[in-house]
Amino acid sequence: MELGLKGKKALITGASYGLGHACAVSLAEEGVDIAISSRHVDKIDLVSAEIAAKTGVKVVGIAADLTKMEDLEKTAREAQERLGEIDILIVSTGHPPTYPFSEATDEQWQYGHDLVLRPPIVLTRMLLEGMRKRNYGRVIYIGSIFGIEAEASSVVQSTLRTGLNALTKCIATEVAADGVTVNVICPGYFDTPLVHELAKQYATTHGVSAQEVVNAWKYSAPVKKFGKPEDLGALIAFLASPKGEFITGTAITIDGGAVKQY
Repeated sequence: MELGLKGKKALITGASYGLGHACAVSLAEEGVDIAISSRHVDKIDLVSAEIAAKTGVKVVGIAADLTKMEDLEKTAREAQERLGEIDILIVSTGHPPTYPFSEATDEQWQYGHDLVLRPPIVLTRMLLEGMRKRNYGRVIYIGSIFGIEAEASSVVQSTLRTGLNALTKCIATEVAADGVTVNVICPGYFDTPLVHELAKQYATTHGVSAQEVVNAWKYSAPVKKFGKPEDLGALIAFLASPKGEFITGTAITIDGGAVKQY
């Protein structure tokens, strides 16, 4: 299916590996010129070159730590300077530490806010007006199923991801008549380096092995397996395209059936 994305320009954060990388590759394969950011300075140029060689589109790499305000502003500014007006914004960030409420510190709450909520707020604010003027824009946040069904052992993430869902609805309502859609994707467990790193953290705090955690997560969904990053990438490409114009203000789960509520 031709999605009509060729020639569009996108900014994707957290794109050096995992779900962010899958989003970048999926859009590039549809002919979208992309700016990708990552705090992994050693990877960003290599990943940019690999995607460009594979797809033939223009790829701009930006080294940035999105928990720092100055890097957020630099990311949006540099993406526009080097690529042109941005049509599509994909905000993918890492995950806050996994602790229950009784153990979560003020520092962890602040870090979680700076990681989960501030990047979408700042980047959207910097790019949204241009999208509205051009009467086309796609804003997609990568959230979590913990924003749909809260997990007590991960209070910081559950709280902030729920806030991200609310942010999505509010912005989407404001810009719906201007050709701009805003959605949040809520992934379940995918086979990414981040999931395996989180499993190690969870195992340490709960006195079990990392492999036990991985197995529990893998078999928690009815499909009894991890998701593949490219599956999420395909969903992103559709939502980012003109064909996704009637989908906005929505939290979309992609989780193998793990979330039980409608």
